[in-house]
Amino acid sequence: MAVASLRQKYASLLSSSPDGNAAEALRAQLAMLNHVMARETAITCNNYLRNGPDALSMPDQDFLTDMDKIGATLFHAFGAAKKSGLAAASASDEDWSLLADAFINAGGTPTEMNAIANVSPEFEGLCPAVAKLYTSALSLQGEPGRHVKTTLLYEIARN
Repeated sequence: MAVASLRQKYASLLSSSPDGNAAEALRAQLAMLNHVMARETAITCNNYLRNGPDALSMPDQDFLTDMDKIGATLFHAFGAAKKSGLAAASASDEDWSLLADAFINAGGTPTEMNAIANVSPEFEGLCPAVAKLYTSALSLQGEPGRHVKTTLLYEIARN
């Protein structure tokens, strides 16, 4: 609970995080999601996306290692943001359009986009769709990529 409280407290810093730190933190989120998809049912994975690690009944050592990596990379991103001097920036409509294009190019569908936007618990393919979204975000370069990654991380960290 203390870590969750710190994540929420410092989440707003993420919009000033350098791209490398944001990418590292988003890759850790993707690794954990891939691990959950490989080990758990679609329902449990969907619950993980909505409720975080509490959705996992008995996290094994591998899950705990992934969770530690998530925490470490987020805190590195917080620290880098404090020191970066980069202007805080949220993703613009144009940035989201670039992400949508990358998502479609990665095989994503409008149905998956809608399920992600609504965090639809009944959509069985939610976890693979979110994995495609994270992968697509990681493929974006430059300022649009930084904006999308840091905005995604902000939403993950504050919830």
